[in-house]
Amino acid sequence: MVMLQKALLVQQRRFLACYLRFTYPRSGAHLLLDVSLVTNADSQVSTDPKQIVEERLRLQARLYPGGTSDEVLLALVEIKSLLQVHSALQLDRFMYTEGKVTRKTDPEAQLCSRSIKAQYGALQGSKCWCLLTNAVLPSSTVIGSHLFKWEWSEYSHLLGFENINDVKNGLPLWKPLEWAFDTSRLCFTFDKNSEKFIAKIMDPSILTKKLVDIGQEKMGSDWKSPPYPLQKLTFQDIDNRPLEFEPGRPLRPYKRVLNFQARQARTYAIRRGWQPASWDFEDYLTEGMDLSEKLKIWYNSMH
Repeated sequence: MVMLQKALLVQQRRFLACYLRFTYPRSGAHLLLDVSLVTNADSQVSTDPKQIVEERLRLQARLYPGGTSDEVLLALVEIKSLLQVHSALQLDRFMYTEGKVTRKTDPEAQLCSRSIKAQYGALQGSKCWCLLTNAVLPSSTVIGSHLFKWEWSEYSHLLGFENINDVKNGLPLWKPLEWAFDTSRLCFTFDKNSEKFIAKIMDPSILTKKLVDIGQEKMGSDWKSPPYPLQKLTFQDIDNRPLEFEPGRPLRPYKRVLNFQARQARTYAIRRGWQPASWDFEDYLTEGMDLSEKLKIWYNSMH
């Protein structure tokens, strides 16, 4: 029996090595150094490599903050993000759909919307700048949008921030674009060469629609017409357009939140037949984050 267990352990470690090298090429070697801490030939042997990784992560949490190199910690954070954070969040309750559009009628939400617009430098008297159209519009039609929805506030810690009204969890967007974002019809990928967020229209049926028509439909009598050139703007004109930020102002939205919304939008778009399953993008959830930010997401996701 002992010989069989040892043989299984050797086979298991070989399988784990292949699994990690294929799935997590930057981190497999580090985890294999300590796999003996969570597998023992004299005890029950797990044959699930994912379970072994999870056990290793739990052990690492108990050892924090000392005893390991930054490189190992970074690898663990990235694995944790892929194995747990996204799998925990990618549920239907966190889908960006028509029935889950945030209602911004209470005073706190309105105050937050104004704060987001002010912090991004978008407010210009009675006008407001939309970061995607790069145009100045009637202020009441530009919304300081929550990227991770206001009604999900108790889960924001899973993405590494505590306050749902954190301005980095927001963007000043024209009402038609806010609607498209909130319903998975619009998401953002990240271009590493230009270091810009690029708009992607997920629902091809709206490409020829004018944004002003959607604005009028969603806001009714509260809608205010934009300058004439923007009255002809369609969603096709928005597709592949980058977000523009005020020069010299370093504030940017959380990449991990925009990445999460884009993942959710992709899932929803494939379900609805808007996009083929082959459409995908490169994750940028940890792009530009320092070690402390990655660790914060990792440790929050452990609870």
